[in-house]
Amino acid sequence: MRWGLSLSLSEELAEPAVVAEVAAAAEASGWDGVFVWDHLWNRTGAPFADPWVTLAAIAGATQRVTIGTMVTALPRRRTQLVAQATSTLDRLSGGRMVLGLGLGVDSHGEFSAFDEAAATDRDRAAALDRGIESLVPMLAGAAVPRAGDRVTTVPCVQRPRCPIWIAGRVDRTAGPRRVARHHLEGLALVSTDGWMPDHVTGALAASGLTAGDLDVALVGGTHPDPSGLAAAGATWCVPEISPGATAAEALALAGRAPDEAAPHREVFGR
Repeated sequence: MRWGLSLSLSEELAEPAVVAEVAAAAEASGWDGVFVWDHLWNRTGAPFADPWVTLAAIAGATQRVTIGTMVTALPRRRTQLVAQATSTLDRLSGGRMVLGLGLGVDSHGEFSAFDEAAATDRDRAAALDRGIESLVPMLAGAAVPRAGDRVTTVPCVQRPRCPIWIAGRVDRTAGPRRVARHHLEGLALVSTDGWMPDHVTGALAASGLTAGDLDVALVGGTHPDPSGLAAAGATWCVPEISPGATAAEALALAGRAPDEAAPHREVFGR
């Protein structure tokens, strides 16, 4: 089992230099990954820092940890710019980038406030599928037919490209099925509750895949039985440092080993 931190880039953690310091502390303490949220603002209205610039700061402050978005709502991004930023970050980090993708939600107006067309779940799902189909060859540095058979992106260091993880909920099957349909590398299951092995086996069954075929990251919530989760097929536990956490709280937890820090609900998942 690998352990990652997922950071909300708002309030005191909207400062890239602070997040880079948190990431460096996490790497020194034995964490395996540092991931960042991709939003415009949080539920209190506090704005977010840009995830791509922040990931560049993290890449420069670390040597070993996996980095990535957790997750990017591809329907409100331009696919070619996401491909360009992702492959550049993979090169900057020496091949440590993971791209997390999801539908996004409009509960705080991140789509509708800017007159985005993909404001319904159905529209966003269709946009995500179209975007994935374009992203996969772009990240590999391949020619893109819709761009006149031109190469639009420098290739990732990882071959054939960096991993793509798709967000999913434990009570829905769309995420696992999307991973299988597009032949992607991982599933980022999201929950605010305690993780159970059945959550993992259910997601794998929905995808038609088996343990070992893909990464399964359990994002948010609590992880009371890591060994049982690993036996069921989970490969990552990723507790979240949620909106409202101070820089001091985040640094203190990142400075602890994962098995010591993960139970601290006063910062994780509040």
